[in-house]
Amino acid sequence: MEFDEFEVLLHDAQAKYAGGRVPEGLRLFDSLRASDQDLDHVESGLAVSLPKKYREFMKRHGGGQFLFIDLLPAISKEGRRKDLLIVNSDASLRGKFVAVAPVGTGDWWGFSVADGKCKESVDFLFHEDGLIEEGRNDFLEFLSKQALRVGS
Repeated sequence: MEFDEFEVLLHDAQAKYAGGRVPEGLRLFDSLRASDQDLDHVESGLAVSLPKKYREFMKRHGGGQFLFIDLLPAISKEGRRKDLLIVNSDASLRGKFVAVAPVGTGDWWGFSVADGKCKESVDFLFHEDGLIEEGRNDFLEFLSKQALRVGS
């Protein structure tokens, strides 16, 4: 999926929940945007290359609440919340997986890493045994399905 198609889906989702039709207790969007410098710092700190669509999304829309998904911000401002560097500092995952969104059960959505480069598809990490289930969707397709709840 490309950004122009994703932005249409996002606009439709925003219109759907405009005017107070938001489920009680749900924030729509936090928009904790990242700069190129923030993302470069994360890549350097994790010794990985993040997917291009993910980088662009983080610059356009950012981390935090994104409708039905909570995305880690690239860098937590003033240490108020966990960020990509803090969550991914676990030595057992370093160089294998970059977690970007908690599932709520201790499991994570994120990117598998090979030779220092994150895959484009979003994978699922099971926290109990460290197994990774490969995904088929790139980051924008993943967000469309999981966060915006569009499509199958």
